[in-house]
Amino acid sequence: MTDQPAVRRRSSDSVPDQWVFRGLLALLCWIPLPLGSNRTFAAAIVIVWAVLLLAGAAYAWRNHGPALAERLRQFRWPVLLLGLFTLIPWLQILPWPAALIGAVSPEALAVWDGIGPPRFTLDPHQTQFYAALSFAYWAIFVVALLCVRSNRRLDTLALVIVGSGVFQAIVGALLFSFGAKYTMFFAEVVHDRVRGTFVYHNHMAGYMELCLSVGIGLMLARLGNDSTPLGHWRSRLRGGIDFMLSPKMVLRLMLVIMVIALVLTRSRMGNGGFFAAMIVVGLLYIALSRKTAPKAVLLIASLIVIDVVVIGTWVGLEKVVSRVQETTMTTEGGGREESVELRLSAARHAMDMSLDFPALGTGAGSFYGTYLRYRTPREGYFDHAHNDYVEIAADFGLPGLAVLGAFVALTLAAGVRVLVRRRSSLPRGIAFGSLMAMVALIIHSWVDFNLQIPANAATLLVIMAMAWCAGALPSGGQRPLAAA
Repeated sequence: MTDQPAVRRRSSDSVPDQWVFRGLLALLCWIPLPLGSNRTFAAAIVIVWAVLLLAGAAYAWRNHGPALAERLRQFRWPVLLLGLFTLIPWLQILPWPAALIGAVSPEALAVWDGIGPPRFTLDPHQTQFYAALSFAYWAIFVVALLCVRSNRRLDTLALVIVGSGVFQAIVGALLFSFGAKYTMFFAEVVHDRVRGTFVYHNHMAGYMELCLSVGIGLMLARLGNDSTPLGHWRSRLRGGIDFMLSPKMVLRLMLVIMVIALVLTRSRMGNGGFFAAMIVVGLLYIALSRKTAPKAVLLIASLIVIDVVVIGTWVGLEKVVSRVQETTMTTEGGGREESVELRLSAARHAMDMSLDFPALGTGAGSFYGTYLRYRTPREGYFDHAHNDYVEIAADFGLPGLAVLGAFVALTLAAGVRVLVRRRSSLPRGIAFGSLMAMVALIIHSWVDFNLQIPANAATLLVIMAMAWCAGALPSGGQRPLAAA
């Protein structure tokens, strides 16, 4: 009998979606450029781009129905969970009977101004825009799942993300060295620290965390599965020279450049989250590895010792440490810098919002307006909660936060499963990078709002899709759980 999965796999290999894949790569390079796409016009470009990619993927797969169904079946749960989360803003902007809104969200009915039909959202126009943006995120995730079906594409995607990170690091370092000050898209940007093409240094730090994580995973993949002993000192010397002259050294230098940029952002939780994630995921990788464990230890140790102690001291790691020790409001470069304690006040108000609107929240993207109803007169104004968890709970409701949490947990489990079962180096390296990126932003999101920035949110979703794609690669074989 014919092996049906093999037939479908061969059918999917013949899908003419190269131009869709290139469009995805181009989007990943573009999206950080216009201030992280954190402006309405830039986010609108992302929405249109994502819809065109999804339409292009549907057109490319039009004659491969069985293969498409088989491909999506492997990812049905993450696609479904992210789709449910995307559906929430559309439910919030629809007009509903007042009795239903009063039963589900009494506070939403209480603040209804009587103009227009009652809705769950307190800001219909902003929620409508976020509904389109959420759909764009889902479309980007699905397109990545459909396009990345081979080792070559997975490797290319990782290289493009790393290359974009290096570009941001170099641009950020140059602008920082010049002390550049300018106004772009009605935003005043002061490069008193490395910001790249972002307005806020913490968003640049979040983007560096993502790109560095993928780069470290790619470096681990480049190390391969070779377990040849080091041998005589001449063999070690020869191996060192070969490494210095190999493409691995270029990748290693790219990692160094991005580490310098991350340190120079002077982001407290950005640096802390990155190195904590590297240690946690690194220990997990070493525990689940045998052949590559010594090489992984050397790589992670070099990143910590060389990059942090040597390079970090040179470029000013002590300034990051001093910022961690400061707890009061300071003034730098003509602008205000919020302490962690001050940011927590906004997060506490966001928590109050989520308790008042637990079912469907106040509406996606409505925090900046709803916050005015909760802050005290003496407190400053925040357009975001500086805590992604409570802001998502406030905007999307507690069920929305639970659905998104399930999606993240499922993807974390998929990454760990790749480390446990796969033998080949590329899937394992990509899984490492995806896990590290997720853990880093899980930590960073407690005091910042990287998930509210289209560049960081879309890039993270693609990296999460890479973990699923790494597990679905046909080559590399599997090993039993007991042998891991």
